[in-house]
Amino acid sequence: MIEIDGSHGEGGGAILRTALALSTITGKPFRITKIRSGRPQPGLKREHLYCIRILQELSGAKCEDAHLGSESIMFVPGKIKSKKVSYDLETAASTTLVAQCVILAAIFSGKRATLSLTGGTDVKWSVPADYLANIFAPALKPLGDVSVRIVRRGYYPRGQGLLEVTVKGHEQMDGSRLPRLELLTRGNLLVVEGVVHASLALEDAQVALRMKEMAELSLATLSKPVLVRQSYSETANTGAEITLWARCQRTVLGASALGEQGVRAEKVAERAVKELKELLASDAAVDEHLADQLVPYLAVCGGSLKTTKITDHLRSNVYVCERFLDVTFAMDEHMGIVRSTPSSTDE
Repeated sequence: MIEIDGSHGEGGGAILRTALALSTITGKPFRITKIRSGRPQPGLKREHLYCIRILQELSGAKCEDAHLGSESIMFVPGKIKSKKVSYDLETAASTTLVAQCVILAAIFSGKRATLSLTGGTDVKWSVPADYLANIFAPALKPLGDVSVRIVRRGYYPRGQGLLEVTVKGHEQMDGSRLPRLELLTRGNLLVVEGVVHASLALEDAQVALRMKEMAELSLATLSKPVLVRQSYSETANTGAEITLWARCQRTVLGASALGEQGVRAEKVAERAVKELKELLASDAAVDEHLADQLVPYLAVCGGSLKTTKITDHLRSNVYVCERFLDVTFAMDEHMGIVRSTPSSTDE
């Protein structure tokens, strides 16, 4: 039984989500205590509870003490089966955080898992749905096919967005040799793309159009094609968001900003543009958010990446990976380089 300290590092929910997925991959049960102890309201939230429930349905896993607010659980994994599941997270709980957990759990199974998740698609403290579709999913292309379809937008607090995700990946780790993930250089910038979306209630104020125009004008200085789409839709709550990505020869860099009440549309777009330009001005191959999300995949496959900053989230994921897998991580804080060497590699 692997013991996990949920208070390690930044003490957030990523520790639990990564542990659930790696437990499923390796077949190793675990007990975690002090879940989300680094947060104002510790314990399981809906995102984490539904990660558990979905893995139970997909794999027959067993879990003790899985209820809202629980600060410790014991999880005994099963094997992923090809299956379609549909869950309503009931609030604006993040569909993308749930999806990332299940993608990791399923991508090495050789099975086809299809998720239909109702909840928040674009909310605080989680990657927006367009980031999941256009930055995260392409990064996993060497390992399998991950498709993301945003059927309906869901903003805080009621959510009611709809995200559909399908994952089909490699066989389990003891099957065919997995490709190493080498993300140290990005190559030349090819094009900048983006999506701006807003509630229909904001169309008269031209919120999405203003965000789009501001982004396009600012990004024109890159002297590369800039393709930003805008859309309005009926939503349960008013909201807006912009996601931008720079498609390079070998990797994709991403940035985003969520609309806030009382903050002008142009200011929101400016935040995302600034973040993307800073990434492009660096020599990073992936942004800091993608870097921490890719750590478990580096743990399984081996490889390396170069990012702008080694975050506490990344360190927490390294901690969990080293508990489940016979893997060694080396981190160069100054250069922003993370390297992983599983014991199963030839090196």
